[in-house]
Amino acid sequence: MIDKKFGKRISPILVALFVIANLLSPLSLSGLASSPQPNPEITYTTFLPLVTRNGVLSKVMGVETSWIDQNLIDKASGVDTYWWRYSAFSWKAIEPNDVDPNQYNWGAVNDHHLTLAASNGFEIVAVVKNAPDFAQKIDGAPCGPIDDDAATIAEFQEFLTALAIRYSAPPYNIRYWQFGNEPDVSLISIGQPQWGTIPFGCWGDALDTNYYGGENYGKFLQIFSETIKSVNPNAKVTNGGLLLSCHPVYDANCTSGTFFEGMIKFLSENNGLDALDYVSFHSYTSWYGGLGQDVKFAESSPHSGVLLGKSHFLREIMSNYGINPLKPILVTEGGLMCMRKDPPETQELPSGGMCSNLDPPTEFSDDQADYLVWMYVRAIADDISGLMWYMLNYQVYRHVGLLFADNSPKPAYTAYQYLSSQIGDAQYVGTLDQYFPTLQAYEFTKGSQRIWVLWAPDQADHSISIPAGFQSAYDKLGVAINLAPGATNITINSPVYLFLN
Repeated sequence: MIDKKFGKRISPILVALFVIANLLSPLSLSGLASSPQPNPEITYTTFLPLVTRNGVLSKVMGVETSWIDQNLIDKASGVDTYWWRYSAFSWKAIEPNDVDPNQYNWGAVNDHHLTLAASNGFEIVAVVKNAPDFAQKIDGAPCGPIDDDAATIAEFQEFLTALAIRYSAPPYNIRYWQFGNEPDVSLISIGQPQWGTIPFGCWGDALDTNYYGGENYGKFLQIFSETIKSVNPNAKVTNGGLLLSCHPVYDANCTSGTFFEGMIKFLSENNGLDALDYVSFHSYTSWYGGLGQDVKFAESSPHSGVLLGKSHFLREIMSNYGINPLKPILVTEGGLMCMRKDPPETQELPSGGMCSNLDPPTEFSDDQADYLVWMYVRAIADDISGLMWYMLNYQVYRHVGLLFADNSPKPAYTAYQYLSSQIGDAQYVGTLDQYFPTLQAYEFTKGSQRIWVLWAPDQADHSISIPAGFQSAYDKLGVAINLAPGATNITINSPVYLFLN
């Protein structure tokens, strides 16, 4: 082996010629990344166009997991998951050393997880992150920017080419690729002792007073996408989901909020907009004994709330740069976090539970089920292409998961099941503005039936007249709501489904 820092590098041109030659060769469904067969006939991979699961149109329903096994496959099927985000690839783990010829440690990838998902018909949104030591612009920061020199960029392209050749092909069939995770976070805000261990990206540059490092990230996003697509033209690429911890229009101190504009500016000025197929961000609300924090993001804007505030901000930036049609939106992480300030996390709630316990307090679990309905209905109404709940599997961290430690379903999972079964294949009609702002209310149709989904954002009881055509009512968990004979009103607080003819 020769250390590439002192030896001759493989020319990127040769890599490109290899890829083009394979793409132009006779195609079949055997593995491009595999060794030639012993007989004279050599077969190659064809990358089929994107198809949707079970022959239906792409749906908004999605999850993220920290591992993949048959139990989670079954649970994901139970909510008709289309999008499945998975932190699949670490460049640092796969290519820890810069040597010639290239040596890739594919054993660092859990291939079984990826094949299990693919064999069950799921599309993985594969996250690629973490630069090895030799490629880091800032020593000791794998989450941060890649060194911006020709030699390191060539190494990055070589790695991505090998990665795409191997994992675009059967049995993995990866089509959706995400470059990093929350890249708009800055190293300064994290603190050096955590640089090597944090799970998110840290391309944010607090010293860049214009775009917080977004232009530099945009450059590497374009390299990432164009390299992946040179292997598989049918691949779809999204940016690392933006944390967007503040709104620069409504928060004068929100310098990190300019990161996305910097990314779009670079792509726009460098003929790179085709490199970005989806724009992604993350959407969380903190639970302090209720869901009142939901409206705090961009509270003064016409589109308040975490989900809508962020999606409309990103769309405004795209519109300002003349992007038409706008890039579709993915929420690659979304959920509710169990947190307490007053009383603190170490003080018991009325149920006797605490956010700091291994099991969530029942008050939180009930509100988590509410919030799941809020998020998915709003996402559908806002024409968001996919929302991946963080996480499907059990998580002691802030109790964000949809399952308990014994893998039994939390109320939020049951609410997800019922929502998916009722409106997952329904047509969205519009908002029922006659109830606004007291209630959030949305109408769907399925065949000749109308379905209304309503809830009270203040989590208080509000009575409305039973609408014409009323047939039945169900709560967020799919339990029938029995009204008294001759009743003319129904009380709305937690999400309710009304079925009308």
